[in-house]
Amino acid sequence: MLTMINIAITAGGTSESMDGVREITNISTGSLGWHCLEAVLSKFNTPSVADFHVHYIHTRNAIIKGLAENDKKKVSFIPVTDAESVFQAVDKLTKEVALDYFIHSMAISDFTFSYLVSHVKLAREIEALQHPDGFTAEEVRYLLENPRSRYSTGEKISSDEDILVGLKRTKKVIPLIKKNNPNTFLVGFKLLVNVDETELLHVANELAEKNRCDLVVANEASAIGETNHQAILVKGKKIIARAVGKSEIAKLIIDSMLKN
Repeated sequence: MLTMINIAITAGGTSESMDGVREITNISTGSLGWHCLEAVLSKFNTPSVADFHVHYIHTRNAIIKGLAENDKKKVSFIPVTDAESVFQAVDKLTKEVALDYFIHSMAISDFTFSYLVSHVKLAREIEALQHPDGFTAEEVRYLLENPRSRYSTGEKISSDEDILVGLKRTKKVIPLIKKNNPNTFLVGFKLLVNVDETELLHVANELAEKNRCDLVVANEASAIGETNHQAILVKGKKIIARAVGKSEIAKLIIDSMLKN
C-alpha cells in the first residue's frame, strides 16, 4: 500500500488592513510558489511515486492558474489575507497533518497596522507628559504605543492634517512549522537588498539555524524577476546550487527535497 505524502506550499504577499479601504501590502505575486506547485505535480505524478497531496496556502493576490482535472484532486487551496490569518492557517495545518515537506515561499509582512493619529494631537499628548522632573523614555514609549487621540476604528480620517501610522510586529510563522512538525523537510526563503553573496549566504545560514530549515532559497532584490530571477540554494551551510528563472529554481527545490 502506497504511503500518502503531504506537502505544504505558501504563496503570495499578505495585506494588512488599515481602515477598510486602505491596506499595507507588498508586491509579491506568489509566482514562485505556483512554479513550485507545478514542479511538485510534475515530479510526483508518476506511478513510481507514492500518493501525495498538496496544501496550497495563498493570498488573494497570488497567481492561481488552471489545473488539469486529475491535478485538482491533488491540491487543497487554503486562502488567507493578513499575517495573523497565515499564522492561524499554518498552525492549524501543521497540528492536524503530518507534513513531509513545507515550502514556505510566502512574503509575510513583518508589521501590521496598529493605529492612526494626528501629528498635532500626538504632539499635545507628549507635551502633556511634562512635569517638574520631566518625563521618562518609558512614558513616551507607552504613549507612542497607545495614543489616546488615535482615530477610532471606522472613523473618517481628515485630509486636512498630517497623520502618523503606528505599526506593530506580526507573529513569526516559520518557527511554527518545525515546532508542530519536527520531521518536516522545511524550505525557507530569504530576500535581502544591496548585499553581496557572502552576506546573503551568512543570513541564509542564520535563518536555517534559527528555524531549523533543511534548505534555504536566498536572493538579492536586484536579481529577481520572472525570467531572470537569480537565487542560490543553501543546505548544510553551503551553496548547493544556483538557478536563474523561477521555473528552474522550483525544479531545483523539488529535486533537493527528493534527495532527502
